Amino acid sequence: MSIQMNLVFITLCVEMATLFMMVLPLPHILRRKFIHLIEILQKSQNFKVGLIFFTIILGLQFMDCVNRLNRLDYLRTPYFTMSNMSSNTMLTNDQLASKFYSQRNLYLSGAVLYLELAIYTVITHLKKLVAKEDKLRSLNVKQTFASEDEEVAKYKQLIEAKEKDISVMKKQIEGIQRSYDELNPSSGISKSD
Repeated sequence: MSIQMNLVFITLCVEMATLFMMVLPLPHILRRKFIHLIEILQKSQNFKVGLIFFTIILGLQFMDCVNRLNRLDYLRTPYFTMSNMSSNTMLTNDQLASKFYSQRNLYLSGAVLYLELAIYTVITHLKKLVAKEDKLRSLNVKQTFASEDEEVAKYKQLIEAKEKDISVMKKQIEGIQRSYDELNPSSGISKSD
């Protein structure tokens, strides 16, 4: 029995470490590789059979622990008869030890089953998260190229408009200079003086 419970405890520790790794804020590349590894395991027929077998065995152990605890609680309930109204059946040391081991096994096997369900749920959410992030990254790349092209076109139009403004201002300056030169008597001073 102790080898079995050691294996269950090791499984519990591995499941806790796996769940911890899955909820860490890892970079997208590592998260994608982790999901790829999980998908390979889920496609493996041997892994599926082993997981189902292990889950069934743990479920049976869980139910056995529940039945043992119910049986021990049934032994503890007092029987009231007419002759002995206050008889209270106490559990012996062996029964108390059996109850302790049953509770321990119940908690360990229940925790393993619960973490198995939690890991399955987190894997589902993680797959969706990686898929959405891949889609978002591909959209960002496309939008970046599209927005860069739009931005370049916008700046080209802005440069063309500014060049037109500059040419118009040059013509205005030449026109103002000519009209100013016409108003003044020619004293021999030119614009360059």
